[in-house]
Amino acid sequence: MALRPFFPFMLPLLILLTFGGCQTVEEIERPRDPWAIRSVLDQRPRMLTLAMHPEVYLAYELSQGSLYKAWKGDIALNGAAFNNLKTIQPSSVGITYLVDSSQGPTWQWFHQGALQSPDYIYLGYHIQHNRIELNYRLHLSSGDDIFVTEYPEISIKADGVPQLERGFAIPNLPKGDTLYLYDACTQIKLDGQKVYLQKELVPTLPSKFPKSSPEYKLSNRGRYWLEKSGCNTCHEEEIKTIGPGYQAIATKYQGQKDQQAYLVQKVKSGGSGVWGEVAMPPHPQLSETNIGEMLQYILSLRKEERASKKVSQKSLTKVAERQKSPGWAAPLDKVHPAFDLVEIRPESFQPRVGALDFLPNGNLLVSTWDSVGAVYELSNLEANDPAQTQVKRIASGLAEPLGMKVVGDEIYVLQKQELTHLEDQDRDGFIDTYQALCADFGVTADFHEFSYGLEYINGFFYANLGLAMRLMGHENQHPDRGRTIRIDQEGNYEWVNHGLRQPNGIGKNLEGELFLTENQGRWVPACKVIHVQAGAFEGCRLSLKDSLPDLPMRLPAVWLPQDEIGNSPGNPLPMLHSPYRGQMLHGEVTHGGIKRVFLEKINGAYQGCVFRFSQGLEAGINRMVWSPDSSLYVGGVGMNGNWGWKGKQYGLQKLQFNGSIPFEMLAVRATAGGISIEFTEELDEQAISLLQRKTLIQQWRYQATPRYGGSKLDLEDLPFGPLSLSKDKKTVSVPLPNRKANRVIYMVLPEELTSIKGRKLWTGEVWYTMNQLVNSPHTIN
Repeated sequence: MALRPFFPFMLPLLILLTFGGCQTVEEIERPRDPWAIRSVLDQRPRMLTLAMHPEVYLAYELSQGSLYKAWKGDIALNGAAFNNLKTIQPSSVGITYLVDSSQGPTWQWFHQGALQSPDYIYLGYHIQHNRIELNYRLHLSSGDDIFVTEYPEISIKADGVPQLERGFAIPNLPKGDTLYLYDACTQIKLDGQKVYLQKELVPTLPSKFPKSSPEYKLSNRGRYWLEKSGCNTCHEEEIKTIGPGYQAIATKYQGQKDQQAYLVQKVKSGGSGVWGEVAMPPHPQLSETNIGEMLQYILSLRKEERASKKVSQKSLTKVAERQKSPGWAAPLDKVHPAFDLVEIRPESFQPRVGALDFLPNGNLLVSTWDSVGAVYELSNLEANDPAQTQVKRIASGLAEPLGMKVVGDEIYVLQKQELTHLEDQDRDGFIDTYQALCADFGVTADFHEFSYGLEYINGFFYANLGLAMRLMGHENQHPDRGRTIRIDQEGNYEWVNHGLRQPNGIGKNLEGELFLTENQGRWVPACKVIHVQAGAFEGCRLSLKDSLPDLPMRLPAVWLPQDEIGNSPGNPLPMLHSPYRGQMLHGEVTHGGIKRVFLEKINGAYQGCVFRFSQGLEAGINRMVWSPDSSLYVGGVGMNGNWGWKGKQYGLQKLQFNGSIPFEMLAVRATAGGISIEFTEELDEQAISLLQRKTLIQQWRYQATPRYGGSKLDLEDLPFGPLSLSKDKKTVSVPLPNRKANRVIYMVLPEELTSIKGRKLWTGEVWYTMNQLVNSPHTIN
């Protein structure tokens, strides 16, 4: 549906004061900052909550343009972005004044002698002088349109009773026409270009959680505490996700002596090693009584064991027995030598970075994935001094803004349920207009339906839509989810691909081609780097269920093996500096640091390899952007559970290129006989001899299954023939006679390898995704 022109109809101050009863602007007390909040509310996805007065909160259903509720109390900001509780969403709490229970059409328009139901289009809202206006458009099939602006306000009468005031401006309502609005105020008749209504607010009944909400369903105390503690972030009842399923835990510990006391302490202190390398965070804030109730419920879920056939896997002793050190089977521990780390973040500014981009004036924009949902403008960054960095909050109340793009000098933000154009109409340096460019794509109240990233190419915006993660058996994914979508300047959107799970990052290479990163999970055996192509199916079948069983998965450009080189990849970004120019970087939220990807085309399709690149940063990296002076700005994010690096939840730093290129693998390419390794420095024959004796190579494949993640299938050592060195002494040819297509080739170089200059390797591991074999030099393009 095309977006219509947006016209903010903020009336002059005199009229506003008339609509606002006897209160002046200065007397208005808003009980929250921000006081206009976009979020899921009471299991409704497209909501705007207004903390109007300590006595009155209002919530508008923006998908209908109606007042959903008025109540005295608060908004419980539960959720991953708000308080690290991943499976709960915000809800209204307190005493209800009004609540919408209508089932019919929200708007009806008496036009040309007939009562009709117009299409409703939400246009956005405008905040000025601590007041808000809501803007809608109503459209008939005949082509007739009218614009409606609503001005809500609260006043307190002399007897202390709160009063809801709703002003409506309909500047182009034809003479003789009437609008009818059905919402929490029952029926409102709008038969003039300006209509002003007042309604006393009298408590009716205590607000309760909806029956569909987790709080209502979790009548069992143990289940309730599991939900509220955030444990369900990493665990489900039956299946393994990030952590083991509760049934598996019950089976392991059922009947063991003193298991209750042991597990209570385990939950409080956290740790890893029992179920894998991913650490369970500590929970010191939980009481032993609450933990005991949680464990009592978990241990009641023990499932009878069935005899299972174990599949043995070949032991690959050379790789398994190697020593771990930074860059060799272990994360790097320093910043990449070609960059200097510069601290720019004042200590008081602790952003959980959702997106980054630069304004034409060189100031940095930072959106935050938190309870404020803000956009900040940072200036004076060239001083390279946190004490001199100036931070100004220019927008707030956004719903999980995980994408942002500056086009010209205009700011666009991708919220959970909307692509929004942020405008500063009065030019005071702060956003006053939140224009809905596209509010039509599918969204539900599911906590995991994130909308990820934002890119702009040739007049179109591109964004990724994640899947719902806690659907019941009878529920279906919304057809828009698990896709990349394309949005034009009028707000129309269309599908690009499908079969995605949680594609957190999106970006383009130097040629303007679009890439994204995908997160491991069910039907996704490992994280991926994907070249976006129209109509492609990327493998995750959660949105398909049992339909199209023979639909083939397109292989990714690069696999990112879980826990080795990837867990939660962020946005891809092309390198600007030689000798890496054109390669792609992406941040890592959980694995930490930055990874480097080299891509090449084989038979017209991308494949390539991934290297460790940098660590030494203050948080797991979610977003990165180049500044006008080609410095790299990196933004961190995190939460409890697995999504974060070493418990860090925020960060913002700067990396300046210094030209000190280390000795490392620059690129790995497929060749007609195997692969070639290009280094940044020359080698000699002694180095070739060492590589021949001590290099370790494996290959394996992945297969998408309904299970969470996936094992390395057909894992085997890969023998290689005699190595040879190029004339420029920087490229080593590695014959691989037993290499196969649709494999990951993993290679470990000896740690003692040095260049002719005597410099040691920065890192010695590489993972090459061999989708297709090169049979002759002509297949490379």
